[in-house]
Amino acid sequence: MAEDAVTADTLLKGRVRIYQPARGARMSLDPVLLAGFLTPPYGRFLDIGCGAGPLSFLLLARDPAATGAGVEIQPRLAALAGRGRDDNGWSARWQVVEGDARTAALPDASYDLVATNPPYRTVESSPPSPDRERALAHHEIALRLDDWIAVAARVLRPGGRVGVILPAARADELSTRLAAAGLPPVRTRLVHPRAGEPASRVLVEARAVQATDPVVESPLIVHEPDGSFTPQVRHMLGEPRR
Repeated sequence: MAEDAVTADTLLKGRVRIYQPARGARMSLDPVLLAGFLTPPYGRFLDIGCGAGPLSFLLLARDPAATGAGVEIQPRLAALAGRGRDDNGWSARWQVVEGDARTAALPDASYDLVATNPPYRTVESSPPSPDRERALAHHEIALRLDDWIAVAARVLRPGGRVGVILPAARADELSTRLAAAGLPPVRTRLVHPRAGEPASRVLVEARAVQATDPVVESPLIVHEPDGSFTPQVRHMLGEPRR
């Protein structure tokens, strides 16, 4: 398989198309979980580290009135995000900004929502992948936690919100850093691979409001004992509720 090979895949049971590397930085379930956690309307949103666009595409599909942009430092992923945007007919609703989120020309105080499935591992916690594309997507090499929080705090409109998914082990660190930036968490939800297993992810919504105790939602269980997805996750993937 060629190193630059690309696959054409679908989201939401075929309603949305996404182009992504056959190898390298491919989407996981995380953007599906985050999009399902964030309630519409989304207004004008910014997706920090958008990759090939899965999180943005899910938000655009869930809210036909939403508009926004995604910023991505890796040229191939940014180009694939643009290709998917055009193929889905969203060229008038969503812009791809190729570049470093820390220095990109993103307008201040102009977004209602900043959503991100950011690099989630520190370099100190585990060695990065030898695949440079995957390493940048998964490890805090070019974009650390404090970096994207600072960007979010700058570009959010007054009263705007931030939505993020990170490993559950970083929940306390995430909440502390958000609060220090004036974005205290208002909703949190732990994600468990299966009932009875430790949480693997935390979903957080934060807002530029006076700090209060966040609403802690019931845990989200991803898999049934037989390995199939639970009804909640199947709904997030585009299946109708039964």
